[in-house]
Order: sequence, then structure tokens, then C-alpha cells
Amino acid sequence: VVEILAKVFRMARILAFDNGQKWERKYSLFADAGWDIIAIASPLSPNPIEFIVADPVSIKTITGNRILFPKPLELYAPLMLYGTNLVTTEGDVWSRHRRLVSPSFKESSIRYVWEQTVRIMNEMFDDWGDESPKRVNHIALMVIGTVAFGRKANWGSQSSPPPLGHEMHFNDALRIVSEKVLLRLALPPWAWGDKETRERMGLGGIASTGWLGSTVKEAAVAFAELELYMEEMIDERTVGGFDGRRDIMGQLMNATGDDASDRLSKRDVIGNTYIFLFAGHETTSHSLAFLFGLLALDQDQQEALYNHINSVLGDREPAYEDLGSLNLVLGAFYESLRLYPPALNIPKLSAEDTTVPVMPAVKEDGTQVDPSAKPKSLLFPKGTSFYLYPPAVHYNPRYWKDPYAFKPARFLDPEWPREAFVPFSAGPRACIGRRFAEVEATAVISLVLKHYKITVNEARFPSIPGEEAIARRERLLGTSQDLSLTPTNAPLVFTKRERS
Repeated sequence: VVEILAKVFRMARILAFDNGQKWERKYSLFADAGWDIIAIASPLSPNPIEFIVADPVSIKTITGNRILFPKPLELYAPLMLYGTNLVTTEGDVWSRHRRLVSPSFKESSIRYVWEQTVRIMNEMFDDWGDESPKRVNHIALMVIGTVAFGRKANWGSQSSPPPLGHEMHFNDALRIVSEKVLLRLALPPWAWGDKETRERMGLGGIASTGWLGSTVKEAAVAFAELELYMEEMIDERTVGGFDGRRDIMGQLMNATGDDASDRLSKRDVIGNTYIFLFAGHETTSHSLAFLFGLLALDQDQQEALYNHINSVLGDREPAYEDLGSLNLVLGAFYESLRLYPPALNIPKLSAEDTTVPVMPAVKEDGTQVDPSAKPKSLLFPKGTSFYLYPPAVHYNPRYWKDPYAFKPARFLDPEWPREAFVPFSAGPRACIGRRFAEVEATAVISLVLKHYKITVNEARFPSIPGEEAIARRERLLGTSQDLSLTPTNAPLVFTKRERS
């Protein structure tokens, strides 16, 4: 039990304040304190005092210098399920990974994301037919799975037996791994089924008591199966060649440094492919789910977005060349990320004694809480823990007018506050897959709204007379703080639009 609690606590350090502060406080936590950096007592942490940051001026200083403010890598150790990767490294190791990984995100790969998203969406529509849509939450997984591995993902059921040497189909392993990753990180080796499965997962040979039953066993097999599939893909491509492939795994295998022998190892390829799968699925799927809920609640905004899509596309399907014109669609995705940022905390550590600028807090109208307060620089000693807090940055009235409102068009303003928008972090360690997520989301949103109208299921979520819009939104779009901010089951209805 102690081992389980220790692992859960270690993961929770990235997800939530140790003293129980909830994300619902957003910027008001800082307005009450009077400053945009606040100290939080964390007696169970190696650093009993931690500093939470809610202003882009401070964040730019911290994220702009990865040497002075590195990641505390021990907090990211659970993400090394399949090996070292771009997210779990620092220093020279990170620089090498970044250098070899970056070519995987070039323009041809971005176009590949678009093409596969459109293909998968149209197959999904065919699978839905005239029935009520189902499996909306699997859209991002299907796309990122295809883009990551270059294996065509299908919406249809798997009626044939798994391939020789496997216990489950690739798509099933992918789905279960995405659903059970928190369970996999939290539980110790002895909970993971039979000895053979644990050894395949690198979890040792402690005898299993089987006390968590079929759920853990299915997850254990899925994680082992996904690793086996990835190893087989690499072996096949090593023999058959991988030039010309546009999937992430193929690009990673083909990447070289200045010396042609400078390549990622097999374990590095697997580790990076998995982390892109995990991060891409978590960010995009949850943000799309929140966005669909926001649009269901605000029919005027949904109609404006639908009209925008029609004005760009007319009767045809979206093409890659339409990306720049579908700017309101991207704005809607951004607004979902602003209101519901995937990462609630981005941890950093000061490697040396250093100063960080601190801004006075503001009230709801954007004026300072203390009119006499001036920006200042504070000295922080070596080893200070910082947590960049996107929810507070995204609701900071200094930068966002009417921050609780759902307004996708705010991102059409050429002067929108880019430095106060940090769902992908910022600086050299910002998410390398940002453009992937933007392109995938633009295609998904455009196609879904072109063909379907989204409403709230009133039978499962009845209206309350006199309820304010924000309160209704918070009631519908409940959240849980898992590895990222996760929507709970929002009851939505997708109704097929009649063709004009």
C-alpha cells in the first residue's frame, strides 16, 4: 500500500497542489494573495515551500532558460514506460533527442496528419451511418495511432483472431493502453498478472496475488502487446527499409545527426513514439471533448462556427490548403485549451540562485488589487520549486477580457495575448507536437460541425430554471485531474445535418 501511495503521490505532484487547492480557484487564488506568484506550503515535498506562477512575464523568464530552470526529472520518471524520450530528459541527452526528433515534425509530416485525420473521420461517418454517433472519444486515438505508427486504424470491430504470436489486436492494445495508463503507473509489479506478462513488461518476477482481477490482467497484456508490436514494426522496417515513410516511428528511425551513425536506439525510438502517442492523445482528445460540450451549451457560437466552415468549404470536403482560412476553427480549439488547459501544473526547478520578475495581482476588471504595488524581482535560492499554473494564466484578467466567457473569435484579433497562452508550455521545452494537435483538431472540428449539430442531452442533463450560463457549464463539463485535465461524462447528442 505504501508503494502504491508513493507512486500516486509522485504523479500527483505534477497534477495538483499538495495542500488541496482545486483548479476551480483559477486566478482568484492569486488575486486574494495580491501577487502573481504565491508560496504554497508542501510539507510532504522535498521542498516544503513551492512557488506557483500565474503571470506570463515570470513564465517567460523561467521557460526561456532551460539551463537555469530545468525540469525536475524525478517527477517525469513514470513517463519512461517504454524508454528514454524527449519529455523525460534534460541537458545534453535532451539536446540530442530534440535534434534527432525535430525532423519528424516537418511540413510533410504535418500534411500526413491532415490526410489521415480526414480519412479516419470519413470512415467514422460511414461507420455511424444514420444512427446516433458513438465512440467520439476515440477520434484522437485513432488519428494519433495511425500517425505515430503508420498502421491503418479502422473503426470496424475486430472479428478475426489476433496475428500469430499476439494475444490481442494492435488497435485493442492501443485503446486499452490509452485508457489504463494511470493504473499502469500507480500499481506495483506484483499486481500485474502472471510472471510471463510481468517479465515482458520489465516488472520482475514477484508472484501475483491476482487481487485486482481481469482489469489489471487485461491492461498488463495490452502494455506488453503494444511494446511487442512496436518492436516488430522496427524490426520489419530495419530489414525492409523506411525511406519515404511519414509516420513518426518511420521518421524517428530515419533521423540522423551530423554523423550518419548518430541515430536513436531502438529503445529511444519506442520511448519517443509512445510519448508522442500519449501526449497527443491526452491533449487533443480531452480538448475536443471540452470544445464539443462548450459548443453544445452555446448554440450561437456553434452556429457562427458552422457558418464560418461553410463559407470556407462550401459543399466540398476540407483540404490541407484550407488550414489558413479556417482560422475561427483554430480559435475555437484554442479557446477550449484556454478554458480547460490539459496540464494544470508545469514543474521547474532553479539550478542556481536567481531572480524572477513578479507582477502585482489584478481584480476582475483588470486593475491592480493594490494600486500602489509595483512589479519587482525576487531572489530565489538554488533548488527552489516552481509550478507554472496555466489555469491562472488563462484566466488572468490583465491579459484576457471577460476570461470566463467562451469566445473563439478573441483569437482572431492580431494582438491577442500570445504569451498568456501556455497550454503547450513555452520556451525551448514547449510541446514539439503543437502543430500536429492544431492540424488534427482543425480537421476534426471542421468535419464534425459540417455534418453534425451538437446539443445537450436534456433527458440526462435537464436545465435548471434561472441557472447562469457559467454555472450550467461547470455542471455539464465536470473534470477530473488525472494525468491531464479530463472531462467527465458530458451527455451530448450529435444530430446529422440535412444536406441543403
